[in-house]
This record gives sequence, C-alpha cells and structure tokens, in this order.
Amino acid sequence: MIVVFDTNVWVSAMHFEKRQGPPFLSLKLARKRDVIATCYELQEEIHRILVEKFGWDRSAARARLNFLLAKSVQVSITGRLHVCRDPNDDMVLECAVAAGAQCIVSGDKDLLALDPYNGIRIVSPAEFLALESSQR
Repeated sequence: MIVVFDTNVWVSAMHFEKRQGPPFLSLKLARKRDVIATCYELQEEIHRILVEKFGWDRSAARARLNFLLAKSVQVSITGRLHVCRDPNDDMVLECAVAAGAQCIVSGDKDLLALDPYNGIRIVSPAEFLALESSQR
C-alpha cells in the first residue's frame, strides 16, 4: 500500500518518538510494510515545524527526516489543488493523488472529514494501526 503521512503525524512521531504512541507506531509499521510517499513541500513543512516550534537543531531534524524517508517515494506537486481551507491540507491531498496512494494518515479533523477523497482513505494513526491489523 502507498501511504502519505500528514505533517502533524510526522511531527508527533518524530518529536514524541520515545512515547511510542499511535503516530510513531503507524509510521514505524508503514516503513516496514508499505511505501511511504512524500513531496518536497511536505518535507520542508515538517522540518520547519520541528525547528521553529520544537527547537530541533536544523541538521538533526534534516538527518532524522532523511533517515525515516530513506525508502520513500518522492513525488512532485503543483500547488494547484484547492479543496481545503488550509493550503497545507491541499498539499497532503495532492501528494497522495500524485503518488497514487491508497491511504493518508492524519490527525487533522478537516482532512479526516474528507474520507474518502478520490478513493483514498483518510484515517487517524490509530485507525491506520487497526486497518493494518485487520488485513493480516
């Protein structure tokens, strides 16, 4: 399955990694079993939030993100998709469409309300873990 993770899930998974909550566990599972798709814009947003809001060192944030994305698929987006009130949500949707993703993992209520979007499931990290468990 091709999966796109929203910025909020990435940031929670990375910054609160030691707590090993649903964001971290869903990312860990996807890295093991699925193909994670991303785009430059999404990566830059994750990096910016880690540095500006959580005080991460720029190089440490970049290195950790690069490590987590080592086996990911990188797609290009145009920024022309305008479905949501938040342009960052549009970025996630466009990334998923461009990647041919089957699933978006997000904690954003605006995105979750769109489930499904063009046949792409939009689920919370906990729902993703349950979805994966039910498919075993």
